[in-house]
Amino acid sequence: MTTAVLNVKIDEALKEKLRHYAEVNNENLSVTTEKLLQMAFSVADEAGVTGEDIDNQHTEEESVAPFTPKEIKALRKILKKKR
Repeated sequence: MTTAVLNVKIDEALKEKLRHYAEVNNENLSVTTEKLLQMAFSVADEAGVTGEDIDNQHTEEESVAPFTPKEIKALRKILKKKR
């Protein structure tokens, strides 16, 4: 098995809960996190949860063209006036 680094931002209370779980089970945060993620995916697989169930609103991000140089110049002018 190849390992990979995963950096995530989570609520501090959740991190403390995870840390406590790891301590009680004599594991480190990495092992505990991997184990709990595997369990969560197993439960989801057993329950038959699909991507369709998760994104039930079928939303997609709209592709928007970047600002033109003319629009950027106009925005800068507006922002400059507010100062």
